Amino acid sequence: MNHVTDPIDERERMVALLESQHSFPGNFTFRVVVRPAHRAQVVTTLAAVGSCAVVSVEERESRKGTYLSVRVTARVEQASTVLDVYEVLQRLDSVLAVM
Repeated sequence: MNHVTDPIDERERMVALLESQHSFPGNFTFRVVVRPAHRAQVVTTLAAVGSCAVVSVEERESRKGTYLSVRVTARVEQASTVLDVYEVLQRLDSVLAVM
């Protein structure tokens, strides 16, 4: 049996899950793996989406310097904004992974 999930139902389920694990409005940490030259693009993109205000940025370079792990903590007004940010970050060519 092939089960097709309605995208709207899935998004509502994800929002409910976020709301059960986090308080909104509140801080949320996004973890992004990116090429070092594109670090600023990640922070700028995150700050531009919805009602997000960047609170802090932490970086850790890989041993060989080929990628950068960026942890951005942002003040987020609602759970749906978190999903919007993830959607936009995943579309960036420079982003290797979003967690």
